[in-house]
Amino acid sequence: MNFFKWFEDILPMLEKRAVSMKKIIDYLETLPSPIFILETGCLRKVNSFAGDGQSTLIFDNYIQHRGKDSKIFTVDINELNVRACKNTVSENVHVECSDSIKFISNFNKLIKDNKLSLLYLDSFDVNWDYPLESSAHHLKELTAAIPYISEETLVVVDDAPLSMIGYRDEDNNFKLIKQTKIGGKGYLVHEYASAVDAEIYFSHYQVGYKKLIKSN
Repeated sequence: MNFFKWFEDILPMLEKRAVSMKKIIDYLETLPSPIFILETGCLRKVNSFAGDGQSTLIFDNYIQHRGKDSKIFTVDINELNVRACKNTVSENVHVECSDSIKFISNFNKLIKDNKLSLLYLDSFDVNWDYPLESSAHHLKELTAAIPYISEETLVVVDDAPLSMIGYRDEDNNFKLIKQTKIGGKGYLVHEYASAVDAEIYFSHYQVGYKKLIKSN
């Protein structure tokens, strides 16, 4: 399969995630092989590109383009999700049914001396009215993954849109009153990233950071 032809075909179906997913792939293309990806929250419904994003499938197809030594590790606490994922992806994907934080805490057994190319956080479903619980979980995931992150690791949080407060004037032009902080699953991760002067690589429906860890 030609990955880039397939990716071009499915990209419009990703809708709100299309821009950021392309930036993820573009960035991974700048990194040397092998590629190592850790994802929290696996594929749970086949072909749900607009709803779930199908990130596990996209990353699976991508690393097949990058070579056999590249690897994806994905973890989900829901057995039905794990079963659906295992029935969809290739043997290049290590799929684990577990609490994500516990899994990441023991991740050294799988990744050994390697560092992650991409950490993709998308596990604990967010309650948009009360997002703090999900946001705290994703910060815990990031904290557990710190030993496996380098300066080059791209860290992405799904469901983390940047919201704005404003109004439409009489000509229907949007007038910004206040640009609020990154929210959803990414609220507390963003607070951490800001504190360590990480670089925001993109901020759309998803947010991506580089340089969460600074080299000495």
